[in-house]
Amino acid sequence: MSGPERLARTTFDARLEREATQAVGDAIAALFEAGPSGDRLALVVVSDNAGTATSVQFWADAQRTGVALASPELFPWCLANAPCGALARRFGVTGPNLTLLGEAEALEAAFDHADALLSAGRVDAVVVLAMTFVQDGAPGEAVAWRIHCADAGLAARAGLRGMATLREAMAALGSRGALERAA
Repeated sequence: MSGPERLARTTFDARLEREATQAVGDAIAALFEAGPSGDRLALVVVSDNAGTATSVQFWADAQRTGVALASPELFPWCLANAPCGALARRFGVTGPNLTLLGEAEALEAAFDHADALLSAGRVDAVVVLAMTFVQDGAPGEAVAWRIHCADAGLAARAGLRGMATLREAMAALGSRGALERAA
């Protein structure tokens, strides 16, 4: 059988990436419990705006207090790959891990990358996590899939073609059945 073996979905109100990543990590922890771990597990995080809120906060603090007194712990979270790195550390993912920034096409690329890693035998499972952070009054959302079998063309059949925003793509694929029907 191809496609995901499990799915996790959550919403969150945390505005800064560090707190949001903690909440998302709690919600998707079960995806990391069984099966391969370490270097046989990959993590691909997709976001349309990772690092934005923390970057704005960091530079607002720097403007208010001066660069020397701006919160140094916020700085690494200004980087778009900080959530992926934090989740990889938390769950012991030492296999490939990367962050893709963009909209629906980034999620499509994440599934393609998962297919390539699995097809090449580099890993035994891939967790693909799509995250949109709190913005414009909308809560943050996260949907994660644990994919365990290579299935070339999964993204093409997942119905992502023609979708514009990451939120739109996440909503369309947010149920286990939506992705399984595509596989």
